[in-house]
Amino acid sequence: LGCQGTVSDVRTPHIDTLAENGIRFTQAYVTAPQCGPSRAAMLSGRYQNRFGFESNEWAYHPGMPLSVPLVSERLKQAGYATGYIGKWGITSKRYAYPPKRGFDESYWVQDGNVYFPNRPSPHNTQMHRGMDPIELDTYSTDAFGREAIDFIERHEEESFFLFISYITPHAPMEAKASDLERFAHIEDPLRRTTLAMIACLDDNVGNMLRVLEQKGLDEDTLIFFISDNGGYPGNASLNTPYRGSKSQMLEGGIHVPFLMQWKGTLPAGQVYDPMVSSLDIVPTCLELAGIEPLAEWQLDGVNLLPYVLGHRTGLPHQTLFWRYKAWSQRPEQDGWAIRAGDWMLVRNGWAQKPPALYNLQQDPQQLNDLSRMQPERMANMRKRWEAWDALNVRPGSMK
Repeated sequence: LGCQGTVSDVRTPHIDTLAENGIRFTQAYVTAPQCGPSRAAMLSGRYQNRFGFESNEWAYHPGMPLSVPLVSERLKQAGYATGYIGKWGITSKRYAYPPKRGFDESYWVQDGNVYFPNRPSPHNTQMHRGMDPIELDTYSTDAFGREAIDFIERHEEESFFLFISYITPHAPMEAKASDLERFAHIEDPLRRTTLAMIACLDDNVGNMLRVLEQKGLDEDTLIFFISDNGGYPGNASLNTPYRGSKSQMLEGGIHVPFLMQWKGTLPAGQVYDPMVSSLDIVPTCLELAGIEPLAEWQLDGVNLLPYVLGHRTGLPHQTLFWRYKAWSQRPEQDGWAIRAGDWMLVRNGWAQKPPALYNLQQDPQQLNDLSRMQPERMANMRKRWEAWDALNVRPGSMK
């Protein structure tokens, strides 16, 4: 994103206004380096390991457990109009399509991986409206933006919750010709395509923000913007300045952009440095809606509003955890991590190497493994991770 200031070629002026008018989190994490498990946690407010959703393949076997409530179901019970637009990715089972999981309205596709209509794909690119299959009629990023505005306009007099899950800039790398022309000066054709796709996403976010302002809803609407995992080198995404990428447990796979805007309530232009998580979205939404989370819900996030408004001292999180078991069921490919303060102990299963210890304050690129110099710290952090992992379940064991 332009507001991150780490690369010069990206153009996201509309998304950047969310940082200008709200809060930019510099130490924001998702719970997995892949989209499926990351979304499962984002929608439930619980580490996906609590219910055994470990990697993308678990969206098919067995899928997001019905026994784990989603934020949409809780908000629907509280009287909110609920909508889902875009990539679903947490279950392929018909009994758990978005209309069955608390969404009054939905315009969605299971795998993503679709931009233009009538393009062949090995993935599940069937578009749906509610439970019914339909045909994609335009570039999917534009279709999602159109549907978002339509939902807002029809529910402007109600309390609503809308989850817009853009595919961009995921494969297949396909951009509109008009967007490619905006980046004709970029020599690398793959990078040019990625930038064009992101610019189209930004245009659609801008259209939505303009409608909210025109209808006087911008000061009544809390907006989150977040990625579900780090960028993938195969589509010329950059995770600057971090090492690693999608599907890896290094910072480049799990440390993501995260913006939050609520005009008139949240301070404008604030940069918030303490560690936060995608897990925090659900409790923040619930408490804002007047729903006090119960202990038995076992939510793993916190309500961010008291922290960013200065009503609560301390840190939202002292520690965050990760577990990523490979679908291959080969333990040498499994990854895990724990971050406590400035320190991260991580086993990057992708590289199939022993755990490494990094001080992220001094070494955000994770270049200097300090495990041999800090054996006591490493042992303590591993013990803490094992205690957390003991509360998790075997992958695929819940329904």
